[in-house]
Amino acid sequence: MIFLNGLIIAVLVGFVIRSLILVIKDMDVRKKRVMNGIILLFLFLILYISLLTYAPGKDPMENFGGIVGAYLAKSIYTAFGLSAYLLPLILIIGAIALFTNRVRRIFYHFGGLFVWVFLIALLIQSILPVFPAVKKGEIGMIAGNFLINRLNIGGSIAIISFLILIVLYIYLHSIVKFNIRPLGRFLSWRHLRRREPGMTCAKKERVRTQPERIKTLGIKRKEHKPILSRDFVMSKDEFREKFLSTLNDPVQQEWMSEMTINKYKEIIESKLENFGITGRIAGVLKGPVITRFEYKPDPGIKLSKISNLSNDLALALKAEKIRVIAPIPGKGVVGIEVPNDNREIVSIKELIKNEKFRDVTDITYVPIGKNITGDLVYSSISKMPHLLVAGATGSGKSVFINSIITALLYKASPSDIRFILMDPKRIELSIYNGVPHLVRTAITEQFVAVNYLEKTLKCMEKRYEEFARVGVRDIHGYNSKMKDKKPYIFLIVDELADMMMRSGREVEHAIIRLAQMSRAVGIHLILATQRPSVDVITGLIKANFPARIAFQVASRHDSKTIMDSSGAEQLLGNGDMLFTPPDEGVARRLHGPYITTEETKKLVYLIGLRHLRELIRGKFEDPDAICAYVKEEDVLDVIADRSLPGAAERIEEFSKLLSNKLNIEEERFIAFIEELDYYPPTDEIVDFLEVEEEIGELGEVDELFEEAKRIVIDRQSASVSLLQRKLKVGYARAGRIIDQLERTGVVSKFRGSKPREVLIKMEDME
Repeated sequence: MIFLNGLIIAVLVGFVIRSLILVIKDMDVRKKRVMNGIILLFLFLILYISLLTYAPGKDPMENFGGIVGAYLAKSIYTAFGLSAYLLPLILIIGAIALFTNRVRRIFYHFGGLFVWVFLIALLIQSILPVFPAVKKGEIGMIAGNFLINRLNIGGSIAIISFLILIVLYIYLHSIVKFNIRPLGRFLSWRHLRRREPGMTCAKKERVRTQPERIKTLGIKRKEHKPILSRDFVMSKDEFREKFLSTLNDPVQQEWMSEMTINKYKEIIESKLENFGITGRIAGVLKGPVITRFEYKPDPGIKLSKISNLSNDLALALKAEKIRVIAPIPGKGVVGIEVPNDNREIVSIKELIKNEKFRDVTDITYVPIGKNITGDLVYSSISKMPHLLVAGATGSGKSVFINSIITALLYKASPSDIRFILMDPKRIELSIYNGVPHLVRTAITEQFVAVNYLEKTLKCMEKRYEEFARVGVRDIHGYNSKMKDKKPYIFLIVDELADMMMRSGREVEHAIIRLAQMSRAVGIHLILATQRPSVDVITGLIKANFPARIAFQVASRHDSKTIMDSSGAEQLLGNGDMLFTPPDEGVARRLHGPYITTEETKKLVYLIGLRHLRELIRGKFEDPDAICAYVKEEDVLDVIADRSLPGAAERIEEFSKLLSNKLNIEEERFIAFIEELDYYPPTDEIVDFLEVEEEIGELGEVDELFEEAKRIVIDRQSASVSLLQRKLKVGYARAGRIIDQLERTGVVSKFRGSKPREVLIKMEDME
């Protein structure tokens, strides 16, 4: 019976311990510390009462802690004697450290002091003969006998007195340095938060001169590195100078020697002559990536014969690819474009640093690249007004988008330009999450992207209404007339094919409407895809995108789809492209700028930390040091987006680092991050963010919602009648469930007699 009772108690205790572990594991940081502190207080009470009610030879059942408490008290009392009554106090110190969120500092200052006091008390009660009746404890007796046998009573007392003086000196100095006043600090924090907007001059002076007062008192403050006093405080000119210094310098080299050019002339003329084509090289244009030989055929030669010989010329010249332009528009010659032996990497720094770019006040004026003669080419997105980009994987499509964003960031502030980045691939545009110019972090979920397209349409219509009330025609007139200016909105999609494949009708409808109407209100689209097929780039989309760029594509058919002509399949890759300006119908061959991922990340930190410092300033002391540690620990992305996987753990570890290095309370910094609006909010931005509130906060959801969601995703069809049959519910309830599915982005909007389109595929659920 006793065994059975013990087994039941053991099972119950194990269940309680397991439940506590699970509960504590799921708690946030603050609640977890409080729970651990309560557990330490409970253990202290049990242990101390067990010691107080323990007496040698007494029945263990009479002890307040029961058999377990009696044997535990007996073990501690036998080992340490009278000093055992000090031992449980370490649990009190631990509980205080957890409650005040100063674990390391309290244990450093008071835990070490307690250990010294405990050991000295153990030695004193073990060697003094004036307390013969005191229980000395086995450990104390061993230490006392060791001292007495070697130093005698007098020497032992002298050693212990010396240790007491040393401990008092060290820890009294540490306590003065620690300056623990929790209530005063708490009131000070509350006061700082309340006084932010209208802080008086006297209070400002007190905050500013605190380091001077510490220096006056002779207290040495703990050094922390790195502290970069003015790395994040800079004027507009200083910012642009630092922006350029972050980018890599261009590398100058000879493109193609005169000897090689003369050799290629002879080979081209002789090879064409072998096929019965006579003529001569009339001119040569040297460029950074290719050299164009202008061949003038003799009268009577058909141009189609020359166009079909590109592969034969590539074989004769041992070249990678040769592009033949027959004829060059505006000239009476045929262009034969041959890759250079040494291809130049077009540097984004060279294009941004040029006066032709910096002197233009239009913030949508961006560098496109270099032409075949090495001249710099720029264009204004507001005049395009949208851009369609296509190219195979590795051709330079994503790098070109990065260069466009970089140029826009160089000139514009968050009040001038805001980005909506859609990145179904999840790896290209997420690097910009630390830039404050975004409306929100890069969108990677399909249903969120579709909702943001719809929200952009509503923003466009709302802007038109506001412009009409003011009496202006476009965003330039509105911003020149009104005090509250409207920012340009750039909607950038890095992989259009994925979005069209999963939600073709909604995406195409939104893109066409935006492309047709959004130019005047300052909303511009940059769409990129690696699959320029007719089901992705439809006829209506092409008609509304006069400005197009084609990088190297897989086939002539893809080139005709994006550029309405062949030639893109013969490009060299790595930024080699065909660009059709909005005011020209002829494609021009250019070489796009190159920017590395490391350069982009440095720029994101340069811009992001400059913005973060303004958010921290006034909330914490030494914001430059905090920003320096943010850069050193690489946590800007989780500060900007707390929904990233592992963000909570990384912020918690970073707050511990700040607590150790800068004496910033962990809980205070975590609370600041949780309440932080990283992207500057405006009325329009709030409207955009309501999309996520509608998705994430449905309020009361029907109990059959999850089953209905499973049914429509499984069948890839959604209608009220379908849910009525499958769920066996009435028309009204099925209609409410359909509305909830629409609000969460599972199904599309009402489309008349046709069933709603399901926006989530079955593989997305797996």
